[in-house]
Amino acid sequence: MISVYVTIKSKKLSNDFCSCIDKSGFAKVTETFNTLNDCRKKLAVRRPQILLLGLDLTDGYWVDFCTKIKEDYPDLKILVITSYDEYSVFKSALNNLTSGYISKDALPKVILAAIRAVREGKFVRYNKIVVQKEIDEPDPVDALAVIRQTVNEINPEVNDQDTIGKLTLIIDSAEQYRKMKIIDLIKDREEKNDPDGLDACLKLLIEGLLIKGYSNWDIAEMLGVHIETVRIYRTDFILHISGQHTLVFKNNNSQESIQLGRREQQILRLIAAGYTYKEIADDILYVHIETVNTITDTLRRKFEAKNAMVMIIKALRMGLLRIEEIDTISS
Repeated sequence: MISVYVTIKSKKLSNDFCSCIDKSGFAKVTETFNTLNDCRKKLAVRRPQILLLGLDLTDGYWVDFCTKIKEDYPDLKILVITSYDEYSVFKSALNNLTSGYISKDALPKVILAAIRAVREGKFVRYNKIVVQKEIDEPDPVDALAVIRQTVNEINPEVNDQDTIGKLTLIIDSAEQYRKMKIIDLIKDREEKNDPDGLDACLKLLIEGLLIKGYSNWDIAEMLGVHIETVRIYRTDFILHISGQHTLVFKNNNSQESIQLGRREQQILRLIAAGYTYKEIADDILYVHIETVNTITDTLRRKFEAKNAMVMIIKALRMGLLRIEEIDTISS
């Protein structure tokens, strides 16, 4: 069993990574921390095989931390959670001080593959495009062929373990086929540049999976979408069943109020979490970047803010955003 320490600022992200690793069957999270200092103290007593490390911890600089850790514990593998933009900036330090990096929005199977690779002494470079190409996509025709063949092999008059196994194979193949058709549907809407149709499609699919009890990570992996996309639609679903379609907030200290529509609330929270306009447009909401720019301009006018920073500060003061909510989204 591969032992892993997780040191990430965001509690939500930490929980997501821990859940993914603990379900793997070959790795186990033995300690979690949200500061470098707490991690450093525990390493002095007991060390894991792999340390999963975020770059946004506020009680020290990760380069200094990794330099010292590498000097004191040369056998410890450090796998960093970052983004492509951060990697391009810190490439030299990451290559020299760590065993690789993965994206903060990496799917569970990518996270687990990275842990295996690092344990084997390989350096992991996360590239979203390469990862997608490396994932063996099953053929829908093959899945249907398996179902048809297995159905023909079942004798309805026989009730034995072999029959049960065949029925299980049919169910598994049907679920695989359903997932592939869902992904194809999403890709088709995206390629046709139909954001409204894609939005309606994602809303229907994600709400259905939420009702069935799937977790955020399971849905993200199943649909091949960003984890934040799932969280956005989960919030929409909760608002919908509570009868809220727009949100009206009043200033805690005055009668001033601001009404936010669905997209405005989404983009406000994502900007506060540190996502770029391009990430919000391309990776999370699947809209044109001009749509994000336009809505952001509208938000600034509503808040009478000259820039995004002032807007976020005003939103925090008015209670539209809470630090713990931002931490839930960001890494």
